[in-house]
Amino acid sequence: MGIKTRSDCQAKKVKSLFCFGGEMYPKLTIWEKGGMAALKRVLVIILMVFNFSPCAFGWSSETHIFIATEAGIKNPEVTCFPDLAREENIILAGPFHWHDAAPTTIVTPDYIDQHQITEGMYVKVGAPESKPIKMKVPDPSGVLYWKILELYQHMKGRTGWEYEYYLTNIAHYVGDLSQPLHNFPYADHPAGDGKAYPEIGFWAKEHHQQFDSVLDSFLPLTGKEKETFQKMINPIQIASVDDLKKEISKIANSAISLANKCYAEKRLLTKDEALRQIAMSVSLLRVIMKNTNQ
Repeated sequence: MGIKTRSDCQAKKVKSLFCFGGEMYPKLTIWEKGGMAALKRVLVIILMVFNFSPCAFGWSSETHIFIATEAGIKNPEVTCFPDLAREENIILAGPFHWHDAAPTTIVTPDYIDQHQITEGMYVKVGAPESKPIKMKVPDPSGVLYWKILELYQHMKGRTGWEYEYYLTNIAHYVGDLSQPLHNFPYADHPAGDGKAYPEIGFWAKEHHQQFDSVLDSFLPLTGKEKETFQKMINPIQIASVDDLKKEISKIANSAISLANKCYAEKRLLTKDEALRQIAMSVSLLRVIMKNTNQ
């Protein structure tokens, strides 16, 4: 059986739909959360789901765990949970994990603000007489950059399990940020500029899983390889939300540039390129934790 793609999984998930502004979205669902002890007991099963699920996309669980470990997160495995939560409602939660930027895009703070999660009143398809429901809906090209900003602001002043919840999520999305194909056209879907780039997009779709797992056979790093990786991590400072937007833009632009390079040369991501990308995620995650951990 072949690997299903993100669009295949989205089509499978659409059961009960709502309509707003010409777009179709599934009914909101609830992710029930247990205590940390319970989560740890089922962690092995969850990671198996991530590794073998035909709907999986994004850096692999091994890579997300490595990023979180290097950033100093105490329970790095939990940063994989957003991938599992996404499956509860992939149409609404999926776009948190990517932004399909056009290949010529240069991400800026202003660009980030253009692709947000917005609220609207929804009416169930086929039932125009039903009471409208207020729902938050992501920009269809993806809201990865904006979602990181939103979570960062929620983390401020939080403690205990509330802080850990937001940290779990932001750590995952900061990891996704450095994956080149999470910042690139996908299939024939409209990119951030509203245009489709099918030739590029279908190349990205075909090779997405190979990009995701490029580091799996090398992790965790040890010895000289780990020392070399540590030198790739550059300390950064963030004094404001605007500063965070600039750092997000730097990583996104690096990812877009690398995706373009791989596409032009019709090749996959190399080990060194992937390590340099995730080093940027580690740097950003470290400063986010430093600024928010009360």
